[in-house]
Amino acid sequence: MFTLTSRYVNQPQLVADRGDGVSVRYVAPRLLPDPADTTVATQHRTTDGDRLDLIAWRHLGAPTAWWMIADANRVVDPAALPGGPGDSFVIPLPGTGKTTG
Repeated sequence: MFTLTSRYVNQPQLVADRGDGVSVRYVAPRLLPDPADTTVATQHRTTDGDRLDLIAWRHLGAPTAWWMIADANRVVDPAALPGGPGDSFVIPLPGTGKTTG
């Protein structure tokens, strides 16, 4: 159902009964990793024209890895990054960070 690089690939798939005979399949909500458990590969300083997918491609080798950067910076809305020129944020080492909760 999900690609191997999807942020949902390891999430459990559940079924809920609506009570009217219809079952609904869904993916369990994902918990964000604790930034303290993330290994920082580098910092990125935003410049004009930066886009999160392009930054992910440049630093992580895949534009679809943008969610790893969002997770490492505790950003739920990907539109919040890259921010304005001069802002900086963490680029994580892929595979680091543990979920909390």
